[in-house]
Amino acid sequence: MTTPLLEVRNVFQSFPNAGGGSVEILHGINLEIREHEVIAIMGPSGCGKSTLLRAIIGLEPPTAGEIFYRGKLQTGLNPSTALVFQNFALFPWLTVQENVGVGLSHLSITIAERQKRVQKVIANVGLGGSEDAYPKELSGGMKQRVGLARALAVQPEILCMDEPFSALDVLTSETLRNEVIDIYTSKASPVNTILMVTHSIGEGVFMATRLVVMGAHPGIIRAVFDNPLPYPRDEHHPDFVALIEKIHALITQTALPAATGVPVGAGKVSVQAIPAVSLSSVIGLLEVLENEGSMDLFELTRHVHFELPQLLLVVNAGELLHWVVTPTGRVEMTPEGRTFLAADISTRKQQLNAALKSLYVFDLVIQELKQSARGEVDETVVLSRLAQTFPHERPQRILQTVVSWARYAELFKYSSFRKVFHGLQKPASTYNTP
Repeated sequence: MTTPLLEVRNVFQSFPNAGGGSVEILHGINLEIREHEVIAIMGPSGCGKSTLLRAIIGLEPPTAGEIFYRGKLQTGLNPSTALVFQNFALFPWLTVQENVGVGLSHLSITIAERQKRVQKVIANVGLGGSEDAYPKELSGGMKQRVGLARALAVQPEILCMDEPFSALDVLTSETLRNEVIDIYTSKASPVNTILMVTHSIGEGVFMATRLVVMGAHPGIIRAVFDNPLPYPRDEHHPDFVALIEKIHALITQTALPAATGVPVGAGKVSVQAIPAVSLSSVIGLLEVLENEGSMDLFELTRHVHFELPQLLLVVNAGELLHWVVTPTGRVEMTPEGRTFLAADISTRKQQLNAALKSLYVFDLVIQELKQSARGEVDETVVLSRLAQTFPHERPQRILQTVVSWARYAELFKYSSFRKVFHGLQKPASTYNTP
């Protein structure tokens, strides 16, 4: 039996929370990563995709379980891996060629060999002529090419990518996806295997030879699919579409079980992180449901401009606000949602103001403001509390959503210049139509 390139054995991952306990992010993960394959890890928000990737690389040791590389127990960072980040992670004071060469400084190679590697990968990713440019002079696509070149320069056996194309426009993403596949299929490339996290089902099916679908709370592996479609892949081919629909159905079943959307009792606060979506997108969902009636998620994706994972976040936000429910996986508008949609701006603000007070992240700011002698709270206090309560989430992203929703509801104010929250200068029951 062939030894896997990398093996994840019964891995668990937990992080401490504010109450002194812990939150389980990964539960009993088992996964084999073989040579010469592209694996895409997919699943709903909060299922631990990125946490699993960091554990595999060695950036974050698991709470329990083991990871083996070529049959040997992995301890610390795996030097045979390289990571391409979602947010580029470039040093703004370094040029393109200096950023690309950052990872080579610890290798036992000559300066001439280092320069040769840098020039080669810069040419391979289409950055020729931009060697002396700084990140601020580059487009998003070019910045990600720099990140890719930096990863390739260390000649990794396993190229790891954490949602590498999510911050790019559609055309740039498509171009880079094709270029990464060209690198993988090239006989001259040192890359043996690619391991990627993606929120896009279509992207996973387009790139991967094997698809790993995770479930959430805690993160588990729900299914692993082989993708037999040959390169280059046709996104309109019936087999391509059928595989996307199969994964859609599984993620929907995982994210929206039959019994969800249970209202919080009067006076109780729901301790949940809020999805990082805009209120306008949730209101847009209500408008679609008003016109089309209740729909399953796959139908909804044809009416909105969201991939399924993003649509799930919008639906989850609607559930938290009690505007929608999801019995048996269908999305239906509630009476509260219909009342909100029919109301004028002033009434909408009042209804949202009341709804937000039942959510922990908003109640947290309100209680901190009540206890503050100055009538204001520094954002670092809120970020610290959010990080303790939701260790698997990104507190800055939650904070940005809190600010956006609270401004619409006139619940409290936030100064982006001073980085502080403060109360309204008028009673919260008084509203002006903007």
